[in-house]
Amino acid sequence: MSAPRGFTLFELIVVMAIIGITAWLAYPKLSALDDIKLDAAARRVAADLRYAQNRAIGKRSVHGVLFEPSTGRYTVFSPTTATPVTDPANPARVLRVDFLATGEFKGITISSASFGTSRGVTFDYFGVPRDTAGVDLAATGRVILTYKGGADTIDVTPGTGKVIVR
Repeated sequence: MSAPRGFTLFELIVVMAIIGITAWLAYPKLSALDDIKLDAAARRVAADLRYAQNRAIGKRSVHGVLFEPSTGRYTVFSPTTATPVTDPANPARVLRVDFLATGEFKGITISSASFGTSRGVTFDYFGVPRDTAGVDLAATGRVILTYKGGADTIDVTPGTGKVIVR
């Protein structure tokens, strides 16, 4: 007859201690995922603003981005807000980002969007930013995104149209 097999109390304690230490080390990385998601959304907005500006310069026609904070989405358009541009990644769709429906950005909210007198910005064929009424920006245009208590700001500089994520 052989002796009964199993784990000793010491072995169980060592395994539980290793699991506890691993969880303790992993927790900060998991909480950083919220910041990463918010930062990715802000960078997407900045990239789409730059895309609209570059298309305006390249096509020599007005392009812009209209933000709709109440519905959590924005649309890249040309030449008017009624005519969205085609998404370069999927030509069967228009270039509209919906933070309420998109899986990767779900939960992100557009807290505010202000470009002079409007919630949208247009770029002329020199890349100069204006509000959707066609008035040059007198102050920095700004979009604020929030997620789980964090916030990121995307600024559009008057005159140059430089896009900065803060």
